[in-house]
Amino acid sequence: MSLEPGTRNPELNMDAFGSFVLYTLPYLTVPFYVGMIGFRFWVWVRFYNPAVKLLPGARSVFQIWSRQYRPTIGLFPARPRSRGTEFIRTVKGFLFFSGLFKRDKALWVGSWVYHVALGLVIVAHVRLFWVVQAWEPALDQVSKWGCLMVLISGIYLLLRRVVVKRVREIMAFRDYLAEFLVLVVVGSAYLAIYHDRTVPLDQVRTYLMGLVAFSGERIGMEPIFVWHFFFLNLLLVVMPFSHLLHFGGIFLSRQFLGSSDTFAGAFEDPREAHGN
Repeated sequence: MSLEPGTRNPELNMDAFGSFVLYTLPYLTVPFYVGMIGFRFWVWVRFYNPAVKLLPGARSVFQIWSRQYRPTIGLFPARPRSRGTEFIRTVKGFLFFSGLFKRDKALWVGSWVYHVALGLVIVAHVRLFWVVQAWEPALDQVSKWGCLMVLISGIYLLLRRVVVKRVREIMAFRDYLAEFLVLVVVGSAYLAIYHDRTVPLDQVRTYLMGLVAFSGERIGMEPIFVWHFFFLNLLLVVMPFSHLLHFGGIFLSRQFLGSSDTFAGAFEDPREAHGN
């Protein structure tokens, strides 16, 4: 395995902590994460009102969900939109957070940049399992600037959660912990790959491939990567219990609601409902 110039020898001596984090912990946290996500989903789909079964045509579980989660019909409903219009509104709302933009522009700035940057970082990780030399420079820059954007916007959002009273009141410790872990994971990755450049990608690929293949072959890794991987596993443990779980449920929620309004932000203004 060839290393980049100026990098250290991958055959490093690992202590007990490093060995546990790299070659034992992922085999514990990944099944736990998958199991808890499945359990949370199972509990969620069973949480419906049995009386809904009495509705005409409610013959399947999906039809029961749809009737329970569909918004209340207004007294003066708007003209039904075409499927094309609904699709465009959904895409616009999902990609650009148009509903959030209408309500809180200060939050929208940090939230949109944060989610876009995370998406860039996730997409750039394809190079760890699929090597295309022609894409390497572009993916390297995407990952680098994605990490920086996550750190800047993530710190902004975390400070907002502490400073803004109405946000602080609805936050729990696990939510702060999840936000902090995301920043630590991204920050340690940036230090390891881009700042200090002590962990070459070839070394990471070799480690991950061996982990996925259950090869049992062990190679030494730099301490910065060990800590990065430790916090990544900790994030997987915390994620099913934090607000980060909305990542997987957002598509199902739109399907049950049967409307793009929750993306586009077209809910009725409470002040208008009370005649204010």
